[in-house]
Amino acid sequence: MKKQLFTLVELIAAMAVLALIGSASAAALAGFQRSHNKVAMLSERLERNRKLDKVAELMGNTIPFFWKDETDDDQEHLVFDGMEDELYFTAMRLPNNEGKGAFIFVRLYVNDDNALACDYKDTPLLPWLESEEQSNIKTVILAENVASLTFTYADYDDEDEIEWLEVWDQDDDEYLDRLPAAVGFTVEFENGEKLSYLRRTAGLSAFSGLAL
Repeated sequence: MKKQLFTLVELIAAMAVLALIGSASAAALAGFQRSHNKVAMLSERLERNRKLDKVAELMGNTIPFFWKDETDDDQEHLVFDGMEDELYFTAMRLPNNEGKGAFIFVRLYVNDDNALACDYKDTPLLPWLESEEQSNIKTVILAENVASLTFTYADYDDEDEIEWLEVWDQDDDEYLDRLPAAVGFTVEFENGEKLSYLRRTAGLSAFSGLAL
């Protein structure tokens, strides 16, 4: 029996069908990859925002906490320092069975890798000492690709109106050893995205005389 060979037209048609199948498969794979990347990006943003929300919640629990300053004749000073792009504060939290106490001491700043970092301790994290002089500091990265971090501080003027300050300077007698009425911060990312938070503090709470 004579073997039938494919004609040129049939070969061309078969190659066209294969090309269409290949194109469809490539498009489907590209669509799947785009969907996967979008879901991954959204998941990362949700996790990032969850961390920022948690820190903002802590800021709402900011309390006046005093500690001896060995560099200043052992005078007690407020463990709080508000700069334009960095913040030290003390917050209250519920103690748990893992040995974590009712206080947490926090520092927020942008590190050299353009990441929003949070240093924290269960014992005082003192703004008047360098980080290298303090032990047991833990660090968690809250967000990557940060272009800027800006804090603002609320105070009452002579007419009991709110005014917003860029710095809450503990070296200024006007702000020494007292908390702002509220603290806000804005994180701007390299892609242009911005997130802003504002929380009242417990500056006038019953803890205003607290010291260890």
